[in-house]
Amino acid sequence: MLTDTTSKLILSFTVVFVDMLRGFVEQPWLKHVDLSSIEQLKTDHTSDKGVTRLNDVIWKIRKRNGEPLYVVVMLEIQSKVDHFMAVRMNMYVGLLYDMLQRSGQIKGSKLPHVVPLVLYGGERKWNAPLQLRQLIDDDLPGMECYSNQFNYHLVSVHDCKELDPSRRNVADAWFRALRVRDYPSARAALKQLIDVLDGPEHARLRATVTKWFLDVVLGTFLPEKELGELQKSKDIAEVRQMLSENIVKWSDEWIAKGEARGEARGEARGEARGKAEGQRSILVRIAQTRFGTDAATEFADHLDHVDSPESLCAIGDWLATCTSGEALLAKMRQA
Repeated sequence: MLTDTTSKLILSFTVVFVDMLRGFVEQPWLKHVDLSSIEQLKTDHTSDKGVTRLNDVIWKIRKRNGEPLYVVVMLEIQSKVDHFMAVRMNMYVGLLYDMLQRSGQIKGSKLPHVVPLVLYGGERKWNAPLQLRQLIDDDLPGMECYSNQFNYHLVSVHDCKELDPSRRNVADAWFRALRVRDYPSARAALKQLIDVLDGPEHARLRATVTKWFLDVVLGTFLPEKELGELQKSKDIAEVRQMLSENIVKWSDEWIAKGEARGEARGEARGEARGKAEGQRSILVRIAQTRFGTDAATEFADHLDHVDSPESLCAIGDWLATCTSGEALLAKMRQA
């Protein structure tokens, strides 16, 4: 339910980001910044060679003494856990410092503070190291002084604790909607979203979230006829009004149909996932037999998000024709 475009759009609203900091990044430095000063920065950066790299989101916040603090947010929305996320985040922070220095925004001889933050939307437990030094070989005496002390902070949508609804935290309401698994929880999540986004100051965000909720979340549970009627509306405010007025009035029969439809879809997806899981398991075992454990481990990581039978068959052909583990992994990285 979490897509890159949707996440960037929703997270680009200041209230969502600030509420995420307040609710899920409760650290001492937050007491020393003025969250009302927050502003989003452009994320493009061009190196000396003209290569442009894009971060997901960068926010600038003023400390209470007026100095800047930056928060680099990486959106990791896939089910795959990136073992080397600390390397990526370290690179993005370095690019940010380089951009600030080249543009003349660094005054004096000190660099500003940067908070690297990863918003993870996958359901798998995040088990990647949060510190860069954990990824570096430490068996050579005397190398400790060269170890990079870089850390990043993780916010996992599916593992974070739910907040007290009385806090009216927009990020919490959004995360709850992302975690829905059935019609009743979808209905409860929408009611909370409507509550926290009430008021004219949230008009644009309310429209964005409502459309996403209708298309992505309710689309899984509502009967096709009723869903189609809602989707015909060109006025997103009208859609929200229809939902807020009717969602608690739907008959038991309508709810049952929606749940049955959701269950049927879930069963179909579950059967397909089961078949794909079996195929992936076989492919990994073959990779381990042919190319060893290390190659098979990385191969399994790349294979984890592949579900289509056609793609799995093509990968099976690669397994049969590749003469080395590196050749196989090169194909998987490019896929």
